[in-house]
Amino acid sequence: MTLDGRQARLATLCVTVGLDLRVGQELIVSAPIEAQPFVGHVAAAAYRAGASLVTCLYEDPALIRARFDHGTDEALDRAAGWLSDGVAAAYADGAARLFVYGPYPDLLTGVAPERIGRMHAAIAAASAAEGAYTADLRVNWCAVPFVTRSWARMVYPALPIAEATATLWDDVFEVVRLTSSDPLAAWRDHLDVLEARCRTLQALDLGALHFVGGGTDLMVGLADGHQWVGGRSYAANGALPVCNFPTEEVFTCPHRDRVEGRLAASRPLALGGTVIDGLVVTFRGGAAERIEAREGREMLEGLISGDAGARRLAEVGLVPCSSPVARKDVLFYNTLLDENAASHVAFGQSYSACIEAGRDPDAAGANTSALHIDCMIGHDAMDVDGILKGGGRRPIMRAGDFALD
Repeated sequence: MTLDGRQARLATLCVTVGLDLRVGQELIVSAPIEAQPFVGHVAAAAYRAGASLVTCLYEDPALIRARFDHGTDEALDRAAGWLSDGVAAAYADGAARLFVYGPYPDLLTGVAPERIGRMHAAIAAASAAEGAYTADLRVNWCAVPFVTRSWARMVYPALPIAEATATLWDDVFEVVRLTSSDPLAAWRDHLDVLEARCRTLQALDLGALHFVGGGTDLMVGLADGHQWVGGRSYAANGALPVCNFPTEEVFTCPHRDRVEGRLAASRPLALGGTVIDGLVVTFRGGAAERIEAREGREMLEGLISGDAGARRLAEVGLVPCSSPVARKDVLFYNTLLDENAASHVAFGQSYSACIEAGRDPDAAGANTSALHIDCMIGHDAMDVDGILKGGGRRPIMRAGDFALD
């Protein structure tokens, strides 16, 4: 099948399985300009599913780079809040959202980290109301990877660009189960497995998770009334979206004040057009007390320095080393994929879906921030123990794979 044909099949999966789009729903798409043909397939699939309107907000990397090369420092403190307000208004009227994530990891090479941090802080502040809809699952949304030439060049630097792009697309199609003889059935079976894991973990009534291995020795206390989430999400509008496409994780909410120990990232983190490598974070009383890295530390510090909540954890996710993404044994420099290759934590904003319904998230220990930054810590030498509220430990993962299944 041609690349265009496979992209059309992926678009249909995103609309049906990823978004669970409802008849009569409006759909807002965000995508890089490079993804125009794919967005066309998304629109066709959405209208076939009964969408009332499909609108795409295209992102142009040249405009982003021009802002840093030619704009004033003050220009970095501005963001199109009016655009975010419009999206929030559409959400209030019932719109769904598809994020077509096509990264440009080399876009901001040479730009001072503090300047990048200023831009991201402005965008986060301006889009807070919009972001609350997706963070709280008030609407059905989904994020799907799209292969840009920039991203392909980063992942497969030794290959000619055309071959690198084709190879990375093959990777994407495989990890989203598009290469299965029946992708819809494969997704149904996979989502059932994730939901069964959530039920098992929920029944344990854990107070904390202890991660050990590869330089990590981290105790992550869990929020009061935490809920394990994985596979299908339950949006307030009745839809059952799969918010990350692909998804291999089951995740829940840490308590913002109950994290202690040392985190050693197992994969580089691509953030804001730069790469943070060799990240080591020491936590005390829930907060990141010390941040070290071989590369990119200033970028991370600059991004979180203006947001006190960004120094605390928002999410803890468990991913087996046997997941299709992990088995590729490829460093994707893309959180959407890398977080599905390894267990991880996230700094910043917690998901209210991970707190028991009716419980106040703040009182339960959930974190508040304008940011959400995932950090991979899992690998095939990591063990994870569950600390039972009543005392004792329960093996959750051994050598990177689930010990519960």
